[in-house]
Amino acid sequence: MRSFLPSGALERSDMIRALRLYGTRVFLVGNPMIFTAVIFILLAGLTAHELHTALLTQSLEKALKHANVFNAAIAATFVQNCLQTHSGNQIGASQAPAIPGLLQAEARAAALMSMVAILALSGLLAWSGLPLHDTLFYTLLNTVPAVIQWYAPPQQASRKIKGITAVIGVGLLLGLMLLTFATDFPLWALTRPAMLTIPADLAMMGLLTAAIMTLPNRLHSPAMMAPTDGFTASTPDFALPETTPRVAPRDLSFYQLRQMLLAPATPTNLRNDLLTSLFMPACAVLIMGSLPLGHGSFGNRIAHLTPGMTILIALQDAWISNRKHWPLLLTTGRFGSRLDFVRAVFTAKANRVFMTAPLRTLSLMLPVTLFKPLAPSHALLDAAELLVATLGVTFCCPLPFLVMKQPPQGVIVAATVAPAFVLQFCNPFILGSRIFGPVALAFAALGTLCFFVVPSRMARTDWPYETE
Repeated sequence: MRSFLPSGALERSDMIRALRLYGTRVFLVGNPMIFTAVIFILLAGLTAHELHTALLTQSLEKALKHANVFNAAIAATFVQNCLQTHSGNQIGASQAPAIPGLLQAEARAAALMSMVAILALSGLLAWSGLPLHDTLFYTLLNTVPAVIQWYAPPQQASRKIKGITAVIGVGLLLGLMLLTFATDFPLWALTRPAMLTIPADLAMMGLLTAAIMTLPNRLHSPAMMAPTDGFTASTPDFALPETTPRVAPRDLSFYQLRQMLLAPATPTNLRNDLLTSLFMPACAVLIMGSLPLGHGSFGNRIAHLTPGMTILIALQDAWISNRKHWPLLLTTGRFGSRLDFVRAVFTAKANRVFMTAPLRTLSLMLPVTLFKPLAPSHALLDAAELLVATLGVTFCCPLPFLVMKQPPQGVIVAATVAPAFVLQFCNPFILGSRIFGPVALAFAALGTLCFFVVPSRMARTDWPYETE
């Protein structure tokens, strides 16, 4: 890993040139995460305003019950995703190693922009009246997934080193998830003394910067980054294409063949899909509720966890945002016209979600029903509303095609991740059955409209092979 600070005028000018691309069309058009990041930045601003108003008359503990500071954490995550996407686009081209100084300039620019973004989000939260060192501590703690995503060990590192790195990364990510869902994490992080948070802020910022500076390791070997005279670049030794023939999977079931329309690389078989749907939500809630984290009895911890765990039943795959395989499958002639093909995709998604969503909903509701406990009638009503809403928001993903002829990829990505966050913040556990019932019916009506109307509109849009 090279130093973050440029060592000379040439490296400084390269970094400035890389920084100038941020905010231009190069950064905005080729970055599908921008729209989603902007939405959560706006939500973080609304949260800061709510906290500012609430802290005038309430304690921080009471104010946090009504203001969702998790928006700021999600905004920090999506901002890092935007920076990673842009950096990957810049150094991922085959000609990148032939441009002297490009790899390190892009890494330095990404590290600097990451610092600026984190400080800006922390300052936005601090506008509510919280100390800046505490808001910075909270924001940096939520960039742990970004550190894992940024870091790339040297290509000459042994498998043991890479394995240890992967285990540490997964452990940090799981630890952050446990803290986020199982305890009063925002209250704890936003009330630490300055003597603890300031050194921790500096250490975490340094760790994130060091991880970003390893970015060139992800795609290119150190030989490609050897110093040059500024006029000529070292010739990369490109790897020869793989000559070993790939054996196509055999004995695919009809369900797997249908699901290949949604995810051709990893078709899921019916048994694994049903077992995962039946056990994953319940096991996640029970395991996290059993840990000695949080307050109150086991039943209270389960009740505290359940609203946030609705993300497990609403999380969507990239069935709409990833359509690169559509033209190739269409040319096989097995699906008829373009309209028939799009309808086959929607039908495949409907078959899957109508089998898995009821199991996921049942799995999520059982722990809170048994250990809270909830009255059976109340639990049944909550489950029915949650299921109807889940089925509805699943088919709201292609909503941009209902209102736009050729929606940008960023809008499509935002619509793909929206259902998970909509149901996490809008569910019967938070709003109550009386309010959430009409909301669930509205989601179902909108999803039904998209299911029947959108395929004809998508059939008339362009289907690019690589980028959109």
